[in-house]
Amino acid sequence: MSFLPDKHLFIVTSALNPAIGVFDFDTRVAQTMENLKVLRERVPEAIIVLTDASTKPVDKSVIDSMSKYTNINLVFHNDSDLCTLGNAGLKSQAEIILLHKTLSMFKMNADLLKVMGGVKRVYKFSGRTNLIDGFDIEKYNDESLYGKYVFKKRIPSWMPIEKQIASGADHLLITRMFSICISLLENYYNTLPLIYQSVNENNIDTEHGHYKHIDKQYLIEFDNLYCQGTMASTGLTETY
Repeated sequence: MSFLPDKHLFIVTSALNPAIGVFDFDTRVAQTMENLKVLRERVPEAIIVLTDASTKPVDKSVIDSMSKYTNINLVFHNDSDLCTLGNAGLKSQAEIILLHKTLSMFKMNADLLKVMGGVKRVYKFSGRTNLIDGFDIEKYNDESLYGKYVFKKRIPSWMPIEKQIASGADHLLITRMFSICISLLENYYNTLPLIYQSVNENNIDTEHGHYKHIDKQYLIEFDNLYCQGTMASTGLTETY
């Protein structure tokens, strides 16, 4: 009897104690905990991986407290690359490197590699993001999504036209939540360095970088993702 992967794995990116942002530590922890709780309730069988890149110390007990909702916690608090980027306020670069390092661990760690054996889709999910009414994980089980990325429908760039032309990005893809068919995970892993290079060289954010480099032949765009999240820089809530 053949085995068909059927698990949904959520990589929840986090910076509980960052160098910048309008929310204090206790608020960020409370928001992350609540959103992990909702994620667990809405997708009970999900494999939830919290990966945190705080630039300032976080007590182990805080991370451990989130284990009631997570399956795996990965901590990069002493990572020199992420600390350098975070302390410099380079949020896009830090997020790209965090994702690349997290995926590297899944490629190299035997125990984590075993977890991937039953996974059909991998989701990038920002820590202070909340799933809202209308979200249905069954939409991601559709066979038409095999071999595809799923992002929210592309948004026209807000950058000046000259910068759009120079950077090669006239749209952006929301990166608060998106998903990847397991068959494309290596493709995404190899795409992340290209995104990082464009962010650095063209002074664009990771959302413009993703639009530029995600191979459009593999791209499916949903009108709504049914999630919302707070912006660390402004405190405003946005719905996608």
